[in-house]
Amino acid sequence: MKPSAERKAVSRRGVLASAGVLMASWALPAWAEGIRNRVSMFRRTFPVQPDVADAEHLVGIVLRGREPVPDLIDLKLPLLAENGDSIPLTFDVSCGFEGSDYPKTVHVFVLGNPFPEVARYHYGPWNGSALTEMRFRMRQTSDVVLVAEMADGRVAMARQNVEVLLGACGG
Repeated sequence: MKPSAERKAVSRRGVLASAGVLMASWALPAWAEGIRNRVSMFRRTFPVQPDVADAEHLVGIVLRGREPVPDLIDLKLPLLAENGDSIPLTFDVSCGFEGSDYPKTVHVFVLGNPFPEVARYHYGPWNGSALTEMRFRMRQTSDVVLVAEMADGRVAMARQNVEVLLGACGG
């Protein structure tokens, strides 16, 4: 009588390798969090001073020389903020969300912040609407610029100045 399947012996190396893989997969999230915390400390230890000219350059990179379509972004933003820790912003992009008439990406820039791009939203035709509410921090009085890159290649831009009485972001 022949056995139909031979039984494979479990080796010590196989058990140790399996245990090593299990421990590594358990420790990976903690390792990644440690890296994130070190990067965060680096940003706090060496503060970056805001540069409005560099921020405008970033907006120009997103525009890539294209002429913005007027009145495509409906922007609701306060003109005066007592505290820069939490500024409310609501925006909507007026489009049909059919075919290629939808925003692929909406960039939110605060020109007076050390890191000017505070948010980037990605949309698709399945969204049905680009109505978005958010809160962000502002270091000082400056312009808030939204740039919407549409799927058909057009761009739209909205800009509003917000006066900040008490700055956030270490300012």
